[in-house]
Amino acid sequence: MGKAMKERNFDKIMFCSIKIKDITFQVVDLLFILCLFVFGFFIRWKLMPIESADYFGFLEDWMRQIREGGGFASLGCQISNYTSPYMYIMCLVSYISKNDLYALKLVSVLFDYVAAVAMFSILYRLTGKVRRSVLGMAAVLLSPTVILDGAYWCQCDIIYSAFILWGLYRLFQKDSRGCMIFVGIAFAFKQQTLFILPFLVILWLKEETVRFRDFVYLPLLYVLGAVPAWLMGRDLKELLLIYVDQSGTYPWGTLEYPNIYALLGEAMPDMRHAGEVSGAGIFMTVILLGCLAYYLYTKKVRMGGELVVTLALFTVALCVYCLPHMHDRYGFLVDLLAIAYGFINRKKLPVMCGYFVVSILTFMPYLIAVHLVPIQYLALFALGLLVYVGYDLQRQIKENSL
Repeated sequence: MGKAMKERNFDKIMFCSIKIKDITFQVVDLLFILCLFVFGFFIRWKLMPIESADYFGFLEDWMRQIREGGGFASLGCQISNYTSPYMYIMCLVSYISKNDLYALKLVSVLFDYVAAVAMFSILYRLTGKVRRSVLGMAAVLLSPTVILDGAYWCQCDIIYSAFILWGLYRLFQKDSRGCMIFVGIAFAFKQQTLFILPFLVILWLKEETVRFRDFVYLPLLYVLGAVPAWLMGRDLKELLLIYVDQSGTYPWGTLEYPNIYALLGEAMPDMRHAGEVSGAGIFMTVILLGCLAYYLYTKKVRMGGELVVTLALFTVALCVYCLPHMHDRYGFLVDLLAIAYGFINRKKLPVMCGYFVVSILTFMPYLIAVHLVPIQYLALFALGLLVYVGYDLQRQIKENSL
């Protein structure tokens, strides 16, 4: 009897309510979040010693040059093909740590948590359900894509993705300017931010929050991000054309990303008709996105939260699948949007898991030099996921037609 009473007292404590801002948590929710954050960090800490080929082939040497150049004083020289904002982070790292590998990975790990909180905020805004939102946050921190990219690979894709997620949160808050400022910051870090642009253009066409004048924040924040490096002596034209130079670095149709170019035999290292096929692919992508924009613009439809998230996932996944020169990590944002897609409607969780599988198998050739599945088979599987999401988008449009 006494034991049962203690258990009931324990339960009472666990289910006590605590209000943080406008969100009511229970003690059990907060303890779970604490455990999630702590053990999520332990997972990443165990992976810290791993040196990927990108680290010892590029990042390690860049950090050496930054130190030899005097930290922030090195910004006057071209050291990497990354944009200036990430170089500012690398310069800062050179002052606060001598262990470059751990320090650079910890930067990405920090943004893992920033993205996780953004996911919680988006899901809570759209569903009003604390526990579903907490589990969506857990999915970000436990996502194999997120863990492998930062803590294992020493990449920084989570940075631009986290800013995009916060931009989407501001979008759902009906804040066009806030949304585009966050997306503009993301663009200052990574060119892949452009994958979200068709989605935003479609929302502008539908007069859903996004205002045309706020698109100015994309180029504006990109230019502002380059100003400190320019003041340190870097050539402004060179800084502003970094993305143009990046786009011409790799001529292959795809660099291990399982998309249509893998099916056409234009995967690295093969180059049958890479230039011609890539050029055609860009126009094909524009036309497909144009068809989607035309269809939605001419359709009277209520743009609810689930529909908007589905539209974001479909447009970004379509870009990555149809555009040429996609790297193995370029599906990173797709996976994060798939988490939102799966947790808004839990029947769609298998789609989220499917995209995780695509990313894991896509990463393996670079991380362990093994193709566990031929890239053509993986491209067909990714196509199946894209078709499913497209079909679901069409169904939601039909159900929400006015």
